[in-house]
Amino acid sequence: MAFTTGIALMGTTVGTLAWYAYSVESSFSFQGTSVAKSMLLSVGLIDDQNKMSAEKLIQYNLERKTHDGHSIIFTKSTQGIKPEAIKEYLAAYGYAQDKLFPVSSKTRALAEQGDFKLYTSPEYGVTNVTEEADTHHYVKLPFAFKIFDHEEQVIPNKPVWLTESVTRASGEDIDQAVRVFIQNDEKKFLMKPADQTNATGSTKVAGQLDLDGDGTYDYNGGDLNREYYYGDYTGSLSYATDPYGLVPPAAGLDDVNGTGKNDYSTFLARHNPYARVVDTSNATPKVAEYYTIKSVSPKMDENGDFYGDTTQGIPICKTTSASGIGYATFTIFIEGWDHAVIDRAAGYSFDLGLTFEINK
Repeated sequence: MAFTTGIALMGTTVGTLAWYAYSVESSFSFQGTSVAKSMLLSVGLIDDQNKMSAEKLIQYNLERKTHDGHSIIFTKSTQGIKPEAIKEYLAAYGYAQDKLFPVSSKTRALAEQGDFKLYTSPEYGVTNVTEEADTHHYVKLPFAFKIFDHEEQVIPNKPVWLTESVTRASGEDIDQAVRVFIQNDEKKFLMKPADQTNATGSTKVAGQLDLDGDGTYDYNGGDLNREYYYGDYTGSLSYATDPYGLVPPAAGLDDVNGTGKNDYSTFLARHNPYARVVDTSNATPKVAEYYTIKSVSPKMDENGDFYGDTTQGIPICKTTSASGIGYATFTIFIEGWDHAVIDRAAGYSFDLGLTFEINK
C-alpha cells in the first residue's frame, strides 16, 4: 500500500501584455493523509531564518522542529499547510505569493547537475539576456518530508515519489507553460507536469519575437535593418541582402518558431517589409530539456502498489539514515519561451496538482 499526500496550486492569469510582462495569480495549499494509520507523512518547510513567528505557527497549526541543523516548520500529521501560511512564508523569503511572471531557465540538458538559475524575459532589441529573474516573479519552496509510524518513530532510508501530476487550464493552454524544478541531495531535474504522454521533452529557448506588438518580427531599424534573433542558439545567423520587399498586406504570418498556430501572437507574426529577414538555416535554437510524470513516477501495478523502490522513476528525495528526514526544493515558474504564453492567455486560470507517495 502507498501513503499519499497532495500539493495543489491554483492560479488565475491577469493582465493583457505579452509574455515578458505576463502574470499569474496564485495560491498554494498542501494536504496530507494516511493509509490504515500504519504510516504517516508530515510535510514541512525549512525556516532557518525563523521568519515564521511562534504566533503564526499557532495560528496555522504548525510546529517547529530541529533536524540536521535546520529549523523546520511541519504540519501536524495528516493535516495540511494552509494557503495563508504558504503565502506568508513566501512573502517573508522574498518569493512570489500572488503573481508569477514568465521567466526562462535558458538552456539545460537532462543530465546537467549544475546550479539552476532563472533569467528575466528579453526586452526589445536585447537579444542575449544575462540578468537573473527577480525572486518575486517565481516560487521556491524548500520542503522537508518526515515519515513516521503510529508511535512517532521516524522511518529512515525511505524514498518519496511523485506519482501523479494534474494540470488544467480554463482557456488556451497556459498550463503547458508551468515548470517545476526539483532538487535533492542526489539529483536536480526540470519537469513539465502538464505533459502526460511523453517521457521527456524540451522547450526551445531562442527565436524571433514581436515584443513591441506591431504585428511584425522585431528588427533593429538602423542602417542594417536586420531582424533580431532572441535567446541562445548554436551556429551562425545570416540575413537577406535586401529588405523583405513585400507590402504589409502581402506579407502573411510566417510561423518561424514552429508554434503550429494560425493566429498572431508574440511568437507568430509577419516580416516587416523594411527588414532584412534573418536566415536560421545554419543556426539551431538551444533547448531546456525536461522530464514528465511518466519518467519521474515509479512503476506501479493495477492496485497502486509499487513493483519496487528502484525499478523505475526518479525519487523526489529519500529520508536520511540519521534523522529520518528527506529534503527537496521545488522551484515553480512560468516558462516564458513556451508558446502558450501569449496575450490571449492573460486572464485565464490554471490548476496544478502533485501527488507524493511512499511505498508501504
